[in-house]
Parts: sequence; C-alpha cells; structure tokens
Amino acid sequence: MSESVSYLSCKSSMPNGTTDDILGCVALGLEKKFASESTRMALAIDRCFLIYAASLMFFMQAGFAILCAGSVRRKNVQNTLLKNLLDSCGAAIGYWSVGFAFSFGNAYPSTITLEDPTIIGDISFVGNTHFFMADMDNYAAWLFQFAFAATSATIVAG
Repeated sequence: MSESVSYLSCKSSMPNGTTDDILGCVALGLEKKFASESTRMALAIDRCFLIYAASLMFFMQAGFAILCAGSVRRKNVQNTLLKNLLDSCGAAIGYWSVGFAFSFGNAYPSTITLEDPTIIGDISFVGNTHFFMADMDNYAAWLFQFAFAATSATIVAG
C-alpha cells in the first residue's frame, strides 16, 4: 500500500516525468524509509548484544563466588558468599552514582593529532556529566560497563 501511495505521489509531483524518473523517485523514497528502519534495527541489535554480553560477564560473579567458597573452610562459606553479594550491590550503587560519570562523563573529550597538536574541546581527568545517570538514555551501555566494574571488584576482593 505504501509503495502505491509513494508511486502516486511521485507521479503527481512529476507530471511530465518519464517512467524511469518516477521509479527513481519511488526507489529514493523507499530507500529513505528503509534506511531509518535499518538504523533502528541496528541500534536494537547492538543493545540486545550489550545486554547479552553483560549477563555473561555478570555470571562470572557466580563463578568467582563458587571459587571463593571452595577456597575457605565450611564454616566461612556463607560469609564469603555474602561478601561477594555485597560486592555486587556496592558496585551497583557506586557505578550508578559516580562510576559511569567518572568513566564516560565526557564521551569525546578532545582530539590531538601529531600534525596539529592544538587542543580541541574540553579535557578533564574524569567526566563531569551523567552523575546518578542524569540525562542518560543508553542503559544497555551502563549495564555492560557495570558488569565489568562489579566483576573486577569481586576479583580483587576474592
């Protein structure tokens, strides 16, 4: 249905156009329509992959918990498992409040090349935006980075 509407709109906009011109107009309209849909689809696939990768990374928490539980005496297994759980909870709160902002607050801080060593943009040691995930719209990226932060905290605490 949308192809015929597109054909009719192209035909009415080019009353003296040849069939090739009208079909070119239709093809251009369809290309614009599907380009935006493919961009949305690519974004959705990227975010699904990030969530999948984050879940795999976060399942490493369970592996490290089992490793730690096997490394201690039986009376200390509950303490070790609780410590690993609290590492994850503390990492979630810390990464939500300031961790992501420190890491990615300035997504593209500066560009310095060897040919032109002048500083373009704002340079800072840590980021200065996205504290408490303010003005954040890509939660999948946050989840992926949080999984790495939490797992590295558990590795160090193990």
